[in-house]
Amino acid sequence: MRRVIAMLLLACPLVALADGQPDSFPAATVALLERELPQMDKAVASQDRNWFGPALERVQGFLTEWQQRQGPAVLDRHPACTEAVTDFLIVGLCKISPPGSICEPETFFPKAERHIAQCRAEAASGPAKR
Repeated sequence: MRRVIAMLLLACPLVALADGQPDSFPAATVALLERELPQMDKAVASQDRNWFGPALERVQGFLTEWQQRQGPAVLDRHPACTEAVTDFLIVGLCKISPPGSICEPETFFPKAERHIAQCRAEAASGPAKR
């Protein structure tokens, strides 16, 4: 009986991983970026600052939902994805702001692009390959 209980206790974390929820944060982040980045590009092209308020609310809702489902550690387990989903909005605002007013494009843009690429790679690797 003790063995059965011990095996069940050991299997509980595996059930969570098999469910895919912890590992699905990168894929969900990439899906969010795939929806939001083209819209952001349109907002930047048309100098539409009004797009960014609701977009920020969507990002905050996305992160809050994941923290409620998996706990705050989900964001720590996937730092590139967490950074990507927060930084892309700043990049958009930087693109429609006067140079030097809110960020340094030479350093911030490549950092944000690197996080997006790392998150995409993490999502593509899938839970079985990590």
